[in-house]
Amino acid sequence: MQILSVGVYGHHGRTRQVDFVAGKLNILTGKSKTGKSALLDIVEFCLGRDTVTIPTGVISDKTAWYSTLVAFGEERVLICRPNPETASTNRGMVTIGGRDLFAPPDSSGLEVNADTDVVKDILTERLGIDRFTVDADQGSLRDSFAVSSKQAIFFSFQNQNEIANRSVLFHRQVETDIKPTIRGVLPYFLGAATPEQSAIQRQLLQARRSLRRIEMDIRSAEAHFSQQNDRVFQLVRSAVSLGVLDETDQVVGDPSRQREVLERVAAYRLDSAGGATGDVGARQAELLGEATSLRRRLQELDDQIGVVALIDSEQSDATSELAIQRDRLTALNLMLPRSKQNSTDVSTCPLCDQDLPNPDESVQALQVLLVELDGRLTSSRSSLARREALLSELRRSRDRMRDALRENVADLDAAANQNRALADGRARREQIAFLQGRVSQELGGEVHLVGGVGDLRAAERRIRGQVAKLEELFEADDPTDSLRRAVDGLSELITDYARALQLEGSGYSARLDPIELTVSYLRPGGRVTLARMGNAENWVGYHLAAHLALHHWFVTHDRPTPRFLMLDQPTQAFFPEEIVDAAEDEDADWSAVRRQFELFRDVVASLNGELQVIVCDHANLADDWFQAAIVDNWRNGVALIPDGWPTKDEVVA
Repeated sequence: MQILSVGVYGHHGRTRQVDFVAGKLNILTGKSKTGKSALLDIVEFCLGRDTVTIPTGVISDKTAWYSTLVAFGEERVLICRPNPETASTNRGMVTIGGRDLFAPPDSSGLEVNADTDVVKDILTERLGIDRFTVDADQGSLRDSFAVSSKQAIFFSFQNQNEIANRSVLFHRQVETDIKPTIRGVLPYFLGAATPEQSAIQRQLLQARRSLRRIEMDIRSAEAHFSQQNDRVFQLVRSAVSLGVLDETDQVVGDPSRQREVLERVAAYRLDSAGGATGDVGARQAELLGEATSLRRRLQELDDQIGVVALIDSEQSDATSELAIQRDRLTALNLMLPRSKQNSTDVSTCPLCDQDLPNPDESVQALQVLLVELDGRLTSSRSSLARREALLSELRRSRDRMRDALRENVADLDAAANQNRALADGRARREQIAFLQGRVSQELGGEVHLVGGVGDLRAAERRIRGQVAKLEELFEADDPTDSLRRAVDGLSELITDYARALQLEGSGYSARLDPIELTVSYLRPGGRVTLARMGNAENWVGYHLAAHLALHHWFVTHDRPTPRFLMLDQPTQAFFPEEIVDAAEDEDADWSAVRRQFELFRDVVASLNGELQVIVCDHANLADDWFQAAIVDNWRNGVALIPDGWPTKDEVVA
């Protein structure tokens, strides 16, 4: 898979296409801020990435569609993606054709007909990627996954921030889960791990798991038999304590006798008759309600008796006071003549019985009061008798209520005792049922193990044979050895390319680390990794050496990977950060820049059109071969987005 063109479509329908030459070195040179770096993001987006990394600004504001045309030999695939309004999308359009397929001249015919899964499947099939599954590491939370074009394109991009990063070697390596993904697929793309090896490895792992399970089953069976006497003793002891067996059954030594006793326990049946706990519960509830009613009525009677007794006490005090007053007034009758004792004549003196010159009304008033007191005393005595009668009746009612309450308490106690007896019986039945379950398990396990231990041992022997055969096959083509051989070959290429670039440590042997995903060189004092190397020239240089070596290996070993490598700003180490046009920088290390591009040229030429290298950079060498490789020069106002392209709002307006 190589790139023939990358383009954008404006909201007004026009297109801007950048054409590339397959199998050649393609150089896109120009000033900064012209959109060169965005080409890598556009290609990756069109090849199936859901997340949009294309810079926000002029490009995103003035673009409606992005396009990439790729070639697989004589077949071409055009992939167009609409510019999303959000940060991610899976929508796209795919067109498959021959050598006459080109990006359309305008966007009128662009219409979504696929998603990124379709794009991935189309590219995976045409790249020739096998059905290869990368299994997650043991204990990892990651899922296994099938290798596809999604992972293959990790080796085809080096953007501006990655190519000079001493901490990472591969595209998107800093993202979550990408590093273990690259580590998992690298052996496959190097040819060190094949689908056949993967199948053998999975079969070997499965066989080893099966062997471990059978060994555990055998150990479990052996432990079961070794502990059987203790278990049977405990079961029989429990059965005796529950009354299922007699005391004479506690000592059981003969295995046949053990089984007979256990079968008796399993066959034991309890008499289910014993009363219904529901009826007892209903009777208890009825008695509790009756007790509540009795206590409430008893309290009412106590309150009534208290009120009547209080009234009686207060009335008794009042009557006593009246009696005292009446006794005092009665003494007046002793002072009157007999003839006047019942008279109310107020003109006669009560002492001398003589006529008074002036009549005294107080005598008559006292006599009237005496008569009233006599009447009130008589009435009070009759009320007292009625209250005494009422109190007696209330006290008798209270006594009857107390008797009824005592009977209620006795009935409640009887019901509670009955309920406890039923509960005890139910608990015993449950304990016996639980015991019978354990006994059934013991009997069933015994039958299973007696009949199955021989089968388990036979299965163990069979699977051990399978494991031995699979181990022999696996060791004959061990992917670890294959990976080591591939890394050895790659490391030789990296060393050669590092020497061509005259990098630090290039006098020593460089090596790719497929686990840590970095490069290093070995000197007498020890290994120096990329992270420990000094200056950006070495960081960029070893990135270039490693990726050119990888693609050389992919091509020469016919691996199913894209046949292009896109590099963004590989010469950044030689120019100041604020430089706008590197071609105008006279102080740059142009010899080092030339060494980079000569290496690109030589590697591409050595592979006879099987590798395409696309470089987006400021550099613009005057050499004929360099000028021949330039596909576009974005200077003097030329950029990815032409001047005058409208935004979406301007088109609508």
